[in-house]
Amino acid sequence: MILLLYLIGNLLQAQQDIPNLDGDWEGILTQKEGGVRPEYKMRMIVKIQGQQVTGYVEVEQGDDVYIKTQISGTVYRGFFLTLEDGLVLNQKDLLDMTYCVKSYQLYVKKKDGNIFLKGKWQGTTLGQPCIPGAIVLTRKTKRA
Repeated sequence: MILLLYLIGNLLQAQQDIPNLDGDWEGILTQKEGGVRPEYKMRMIVKIQGQQVTGYVEVEQGDDVYIKTQISGTVYRGFFLTLEDGLVLNQKDLLDMTYCVKSYQLYVKKKDGNIFLKGKWQGTTLGQPCIPGAIVLTRKTKRA
């Protein structure tokens, strides 16, 4: 009985430690060597209802790369998200490039009082695999 109470207490504490992930996240999307560019700015807006995640992603680099796509997916245990790009909402015409439609696997990481979404992405363009990469996002701070 004491072991059961201990396990329930630990489970409740773990659930309390899971942050609300809704909101505005910003950071960097990287692409492994051989990709078009090694790094892009990324912004992700997520809304979570139950286990369903919706929102959008913006990826940009300099003056010549910008795309905004819907995303949808699932959150597992409050700290692991699987997401996929959907409908393109806005984009700048890419010169000599095609957009890589991505899927993302992100997890929540806490460090020094900060919360991060970190993980990997992979995708396809014109039916062929893209060179994959990684993502690190932090919650965008609200300003008065």
